[in-house]
Amino acid sequence: MEEATPAYKDILEFSSIDDLFSHIDEEIKRKKTMLGNIIREIERLKTISEATSKLEQILRELGGQAGAVKPSPSVNLNGVEVFVNPDPVSELKLLTEAARGLQSSISSLERARKSIAPLLKLKDVDLDIKVVFEGGNIKSIIIKFPTLL
Repeated sequence: MEEATPAYKDILEFSSIDDLFSHIDEEIKRKKTMLGNIIREIERLKTISEATSKLEQILRELGGQAGAVKPSPSVNLNGVEVFVNPDPVSELKLLTEAARGLQSSISSLERARKSIAPLLKLKDVDLDIKVVFEGGNIKSIIIKFPTLL
């Protein structure tokens, strides 16, 4: 059984609501760009994987051994799985998992942005804002008015 690892946490500070929303918008934009790149790579790998499967099938029909193209071995280095020259099927699986995670993170940030939109009414107010991010997603927000400190 694999041990669950806790999500990483970051605390970022902002001096205004506008800065916070700009950060969220930039993160969403960055992640969408990354997701687009990964999806293009996934499409390329699907084509290669399908060709590999057809090749294996033809080799089996010709009396060759099943599994002519073997899955890539990986090495676990202190919890980091390292693949060297992975086969298309293994790489496709890894990138598909990454794409799902990115899509989930984008959705979470978009929901958080929508949820905290009423805070935009404070955009002309000087504030000290701390945002706790867990796994790249907003977990909590601390807002302080500097004049009350």
